[in-house]
Amino acid sequence: MAQRDAVIKKMVELMRSGATMLAETCPLCNAPLLRLPSGEVQCPIHGRVFVAKTEEEVAEASVLGVLTELEKTASTILSRYVKTFKERNPSAEDLKFIIHWLDVLERIERIKTTLTQYRTSEKEKEKK
Repeated sequence: MAQRDAVIKKMVELMRSGATMLAETCPLCNAPLLRLPSGEVQCPIHGRVFVAKTEEEVAEASVLGVLTELEKTASTILSRYVKTFKERNPSAEDLKFIIHWLDVLERIERIKTTLTQYRTSEKEKEKK
């Protein structure tokens, strides 16, 4: 019962801040989705939700989701390693390890930027 009350409280907070309730529900939990004033669609339980109209949008959202999770994992690994790194003398292997994970983060960012630019250019083409 407490979880349900927390969800309702979150929905009320979002609606007070200008969000509108949509007819669609979250595919994971069936909670009503809300559109924020920024246009972003959000589940009160899971947070941001991608609303896809085509299979291409579903694939793109899936790729972005995987990249975001990978980015979080890489950041966590790097953060933990840097904390232990401070406690000892760094070796060449330590530096290679850090550079490797920084490369991973850079590649993720490049791919996400490319996808965003592609999506923006496709939307511009649709408007014309």
